[in-house]
Amino acid sequence: MRSANEIAGMVLKAARGAGMPLGCAEELSRAAPNLAARDALAIVPKLLALDFAAPAYVENAISGGHPVHAIIAWRDFCASGLEVRLETAVPPDLLGAMQTATPQAGPFDIAPDIWDKLQSFAERTFVPETDASRLAGAGAGLTDND
Repeated sequence: MRSANEIAGMVLKAARGAGMPLGCAEELSRAAPNLAARDALAIVPKLLALDFAAPAYVENAISGGHPVHAIIAWRDFCASGLEVRLETAVPPDLLGAMQTATPQAGPFDIAPDIWDKLQSFAERTFVPETDASRLAGAGAGLTDND
């Protein structure tokens, strides 16, 4: 079982590890508990494997680009009072989760394989350990007295 905060934190780290822009990663992490509540968290690793291209705005429509980025752009245009169509292929669960204002509370049962996929993306943010970094003071060293 995972808490909503734990899921959001992992999705944020995974999205950053995948190279997603910070604002998009934060929006996806806010939607993560809602995706978990819909039993749709499995779409996140698939989204993180896509190219993070920006969508285009042409003739009152958002088209192309990464689904998360497209939803954010579409939502922002609509919030400004413009009538804009979303013409990017977007998973319905993702759209619903990102439109929900209040995140779901946990705990949620997350499949271990999904968590492992998210963890593998998150691990890309880790700095590799080297002898030089340890000599410079990184890590606990030989005496961990916390």
